Amino acid sequence: MSEVHQMRKARIAFRFGHYGDCFHGSQVQPDVPTVQGTFMHIFKKKLKWTQERMPVAFSSRTDSGVHVRLNGGFIDLDQDRWEAMGEAGFIKAVGHQIPESISLVDARQVADDWSPRRALYRTYRYRMECMEGWVEPGLEDFTQLCSLFKGEHDWSNFCRREPGRTTTRVVEDCKPWVNDGRIIGFEIIGEAFVWNQVRRIANAMLAVITGSRTIERVIEARDNPQTEIDLGLADPDWLILWSVTWEGIPDIETPDPAIPAPDHSSSRWQDLCRQQQKEILIRQFDFIQGRY
Repeated sequence: MSEVHQMRKARIAFRFGHYGDCFHGSQVQPDVPTVQGTFMHIFKKKLKWTQERMPVAFSSRTDSGVHVRLNGGFIDLDQDRWEAMGEAGFIKAVGHQIPESISLVDARQVADDWSPRRALYRTYRYRMECMEGWVEPGLEDFTQLCSLFKGEHDWSNFCRREPGRTTTRVVEDCKPWVNDGRIIGFEIIGEAFVWNQVRRIANAMLAVITGSRTIERVIEARDNPQTEIDLGLADPDWLILWSVTWEGIPDIETPDPAIPAPDHSSSRWQDLCRQQQKEILIRQFDFIQGRY
């Protein structure tokens, strides 16, 4: 009985955020620091909690430079170990090992077949005011522009195409990101996104705002996926994976403090914006940690 009990596994879902400029993306890669690789090293080498080859799975993969307010993953631990330490022990043990560029939020036991990939939806925010050429549009016009990207479509012209993978996705909502009365970008929500989808949507929006593309051209790209129409790829620096929502796990709501407008009097104004991106994340981490 005790031997069977020792072999039982507990699937532990944990949530975290990280600075995008400190890693070569979230997905494990050889010879470069990644978020998944960091957690794997901690769980296997530092804490010796598992010997599985790939013990950590994440909900959403992000590119280098993309900040993450809230993502999630899981690890399978011995049930006895989990019962002995619980969430507080997990947070303490892992928290002592992770770099400051990662913020561990919480941990809980979930069903043995739980997968972080099966999220209800993912929310991204893109801060367009940091893009070269941005001019703040009227709220009504920008709301209309955002609405072009809602609904179910084949997003072949708004993604990095991968052979054999479907490019049809449903965008539940796309709306202006307004901060302190100022449009600073957009928020987009969907069950899942294809690779580079949000960054390509951002570049298409900027093209309309600056007048280098018409709304009709964007609609043509959206509605004619079989014809390749390249509207460009925006930088990863201004993208934040804001949250991932799963059934049975409560969302984390936090205030949205005022974000300073870009200081165009500086020739390095985008460098200042990059610092602000990290400040947005730091404030969010502080709010989130304060809830727990």
